[in-house]
Amino acid sequence: MKHIHFIGVGGIGMSALAKISIAGGDKVSGSDIRSNPLIEELCERGAKVYEGHASSHIPEGTEMVIVSSSIKKDNPELMAALDKGITVLPRSEFLGRMLEEAGSALTVTGTHGKTTTTALIAHILETSGWDPTVILGGEIGSIGGNAKKGAGDMVVAEVDESDGYFRNIRSHIASVTNIEREHMENYKGWDDLLNAYRSFLNNISEGGAFVFSGEDEAIKNILPAAEKVRKVSFGIKKGCDITCSGEVFDKSIEFDLIAKGSNMGRVICPLLGRHNLMNLLNASAVCLEAGAGMEDIVSGAGSFKGVKRRFEEVGKVKGVRVIEDYAHHPTEIKAVIRAAKQAAPGKVTVVFQPHRYSRTADLAEDFTRCFNEADNVILTDIYSADEEGLLNKISVKDILDRMDRGRFSVLEMLSKEDIPGAMPGLTSPGDMVLILGAGDIREIGPGIVASIGGQA
Repeated sequence: MKHIHFIGVGGIGMSALAKISIAGGDKVSGSDIRSNPLIEELCERGAKVYEGHASSHIPEGTEMVIVSSSIKKDNPELMAALDKGITVLPRSEFLGRMLEEAGSALTVTGTHGKTTTTALIAHILETSGWDPTVILGGEIGSIGGNAKKGAGDMVVAEVDESDGYFRNIRSHIASVTNIEREHMENYKGWDDLLNAYRSFLNNISEGGAFVFSGEDEAIKNILPAAEKVRKVSFGIKKGCDITCSGEVFDKSIEFDLIAKGSNMGRVICPLLGRHNLMNLLNASAVCLEAGAGMEDIVSGAGSFKGVKRRFEEVGKVKGVRVIEDYAHHPTEIKAVIRAAKQAAPGKVTVVFQPHRYSRTADLAEDFTRCFNEADNVILTDIYSADEEGLLNKISVKDILDRMDRGRFSVLEMLSKEDIPGAMPGLTSPGDMVLILGAGDIREIGPGIVASIGGQA
């Protein structure tokens, strides 16, 4: 048993690793700026978690310290650990060590869709009796949250590409959902990002498999790096190894799963949108490579209830559905709006909080176009995520001024606090409100429901 201390333990990825450590018999402590439900759950499982950061929070006997990527170098706990000669690992490197110890590591990375895809794989295998260890960047009901230690030697893990360490992750079956410009502050440029993915593919075990989107142009640039492993493409476009036919988008996704030319059967899943069909095809490909059968995929996909904060219903009032989604990249925003337009008979109103000044500046042109299929758009101030020195680099007004106002019935900027009060005048029965962003915008969901409910 080791004593492991997690600095920044309240994040979705860090708390998952802390849960696995506790389940494996390790003593766990940690710290974060403030408590949250993930921290409360860790405490219930036996962890000691401190509020705030102080050198005194590193307990005597601590053998390893795991650091979130959000923690700065002058953090007092990090400095104390280094002064004491304690082994310090970034979160992603600690995950890498866990995966190296796995008998079979199934990993998913990429710019978009990795949480839902990983969750689908985990759910399909879990409900089929495989009992894998699961490490997720989201929460699902079938494993009781964002992590679960299984009895077997299989690990299903979402791998974050944001800090570049994923290039060192070793996998037996690895999936890349897609590749776009994201987290470029951590890369020297586009070529450096692609090289990181190439290294990731080079670390797939010989005899393993690389599952990838056959529709993604950027992935074609890295395919030669997977020369020693099986390559399995998925996509809605014909010609992919794993594809579909007869797809129907209504209140769910229905399709025939086609594997290397053979019709495997009908799959029905209570998700929405083309992007989730791609996630389903990806998960199906990984599960088939892992040895699952078609009956496992049909059963698992059919009982999948989605991931928390991924098209999650906050409430329905007076015929208006209020949905929250973590989407914060232009591609994700477009996909969620399209899914909403398929599901809502009325108008779609989007409330969006940009996340990080660096991302907003880097993708500013894309942000001016990604809302085009919405009826109403309300933007609010950028959520900084503790970025410093970038306040004057970009503003929401810069985005708003470059958008085509003629496309929308309403296009304006409001403070987060004023948004709920604007909703009654924008909504009617049959409409849908989308609350989008990776920051604290989710906090206004109940207020929006209450405001619409109080309209005359």
